[in-house]
Amino acid sequence: MKARLWKMVSILLAGTVMGSGEPDKKKPDGEVAKGQDEKKEKWVSLVPEKGMGSWKGLNFGGEGETKWDKGTLKIEEGAELTGLVWSGKLPEAPYELEVEARRTSGVDFFCGLTFPVRGKETCVTLVVGGWGGGVVGISSIDGMDASENETASYQGFKDEQWYKIRLEVRKDSLKAWIDGRELVDVVTKDRKLGLRFGDIEKCAPLGLATWQTTAELRKLQWRKLAK
Repeated sequence: MKARLWKMVSILLAGTVMGSGEPDKKKPDGEVAKGQDEKKEKWVSLVPEKGMGSWKGLNFGGEGETKWDKGTLKIEEGAELTGLVWSGKLPEAPYELEVEARRTSGVDFFCGLTFPVRGKETCVTLVVGGWGGGVVGISSIDGMDASENETASYQGFKDEQWYKIRLEVRKDSLKAWIDGRELVDVVTKDRKLGLRFGDIEKCAPLGLATWQTTAELRKLQWRKLAK
């Protein structure tokens, strides 16, 4: 009896010791703990203080209105594509980029984020809510768009709900998270990267677009990452 009691006490003590270590400080979206985060570069905002700033509305034909208001960009539904392109300083890999976006009406992608990967000549688009409202992925990899390559997934999105989107762009890889959940993790070394053929090319090297959808976007920013 005494032997069994001592054995139980030993197990409890061992569990206490094993559970006394530091908690896991990693966040779901891959960000580091607060102390380490201080070593990163400062965020660079891409939100104009007044008016359009370095953003320019694009002429697609049948596009909706685009307007910045108090830090929030509203993109009205168009016949097909509606969007803008950035003409200021561009981020260079390795970097991370964040934006919050929501669909207020429509049935297709409410965030088509075009960004540079291998300099401004090589860009791709992160599509959020495409192909009828739910596809997330990168267009294009090896000539295959976001619905065809290995980055594709189907997610449910609610109208009027804000979603935090984060990209990590490195020399040989791309990652993307939505609300802290990693949805894209692809090695890009020796892969052919580029934009889907068509009007989306006007969004290069850094742009925002929607397809037959009204959306709002805010808190667009980027910062340099350590190599």
